[in-house]
Amino acid sequence: MEPGRDAWELLKQVWLKRPTTITLPVDPVAIGEDLEIEVLWDDELAPEVSSVLRKAPGSGPPRILLNPIDGLDRRRFPCALALGHYSRSVELGLDGPWDFVEGRDFLSRGGLDDDQAYSLKFAEELLMPRVALREVLDTRSVVALATFFGVPGDVMSYRLGRVGMGAR
Repeated sequence: MEPGRDAWELLKQVWLKRPTTITLPVDPVAIGEDLEIEVLWDDELAPEVSSVLRKAPGSGPPRILLNPIDGLDRRRFPCALALGHYSRSVELGLDGPWDFVEGRDFLSRGGLDDDQAYSLKFAEELLMPRVALREVLDTRSVVALATFFGVPGDVMSYRLGRVGMGAR
């Protein structure tokens, strides 16, 4: 399992409009719906929870629950994290109920378990593909890149640091 490769494969299958063109920003809600995952805004999520990926026992599609207190750019990344949990669960063949809860500290927590680390790398590559970053990096600031990719500035800064790319 390689989260970057898995995210790129999902982008190619679901999001690329032409063989080599990525429409940005990537919409993880639309990707989830293409995968037959229900994506809902849940008014009952606690303020410290950004998203939940839940699959109930038995049949039925998984659900991604997003916190409606977040703006669109703040919902995009937790939704992509949930898609990372989904991808890994499917790849591992997990056939039971799932309940992955993401708090607001996904960038600052240390000691990530394998599932959390996979999901974080998956979400980064899904929303901010390395190939697209390389093409626009030289001409944009972190703020402009964050806007271009539809993510918060802290998420963009984190991504740039992890891939060893700097921005103006």
